[in-house]
Amino acid sequence: MRGITTMHYRQAFVRHFRGLDIEMAPFIPTVSAERINPKLLKDVLPENNSGLPLIPQVIGNKADDFVQMSMALHDLGYDEVNWNMGCPHKPIRKKRRGSGLLPYPDTVDAILDQVCARSPLRISVKVRLGVSDKSELLKLIPVLNNYPLSEVIVHPRTAEQMYDGTVDLDAFEEAYAALELPVCYNGDINTPGFHQALKDRFPQINRFMLGRGLLANPFLCEQIKGGTSHLCKYDNPIGRIQDFHNDLVSQYEGVLHGDHPVLGKMKEFWTYQAMHLSNGRNMFKKLKKTQHLATYKNIVAEFLAEADWNA
Repeated sequence: MRGITTMHYRQAFVRHFRGLDIEMAPFIPTVSAERINPKLLKDVLPENNSGLPLIPQVIGNKADDFVQMSMALHDLGYDEVNWNMGCPHKPIRKKRRGSGLLPYPDTVDAILDQVCARSPLRISVKVRLGVSDKSELLKLIPVLNNYPLSEVIVHPRTAEQMYDGTVDLDAFEEAYAALELPVCYNGDINTPGFHQALKDRFPQINRFMLGRGLLANPFLCEQIKGGTSHLCKYDNPIGRIQDFHNDLVSQYEGVLHGDHPVLGKMKEFWTYQAMHLSNGRNMFKKLKKTQHLATYKNIVAEFLAEADWNA
């Protein structure tokens, strides 16, 4: 997730939790330039990866720019790239990027025609049901089926829903039946029970993408796969959360300058992580007002010492 699951977050996560098989990096915007700015690729440089397989993701709407970015990623050693056609944020979709492409199957067709012919990488796509009309994906699927895409990741909400309400599993089922390509499910996998319900309803699907649910409960993959790993240091989940947090703070202190940018990253971290702490709501209220990193660390240590983990 852009701004959150940075290379520093991914590195720290894998040091403290198990169960993930593959990571997908936050999207990189394609650009119209003779040379790609190295800063755009820093987050996916192989030396910055966590050790798990990583799939870079791009967002854009011009075939030439997409191919140029694919070539740069290929030069870094990658063999697959994901095209984000699911980002629901209005400024993105107003530029016909992300989910803003979903109502325009002819545009998508023209881009895929060039990209699949010229890109050195395998292409997967991430989509939603549509912008406001969930039938938009159904109209796009015949285009997707024409290309050798490695995977279609479907989040069964419209863009205008953002993350509100519930996922539409009936609409997902309809899209899944129409797709002739490998499908990955994404959306609201917040508990092992919901994951199992998806497997029961869609037994042929064996790929699931976790997002906000994993940010809130970093034990979720371990729980889905049948319990905590014997490699984990702590039986007490609060101890593992504390070690993960301290590791991440240390990472950001090493690369960001001053209290303010580190606090910005860590306050965003707790918008998810505090959800399953017994005193998380009160802790987050105090943290939001904090202006100094030393004060922040004292508050976190104080609350974690008294917290229970409820997930």
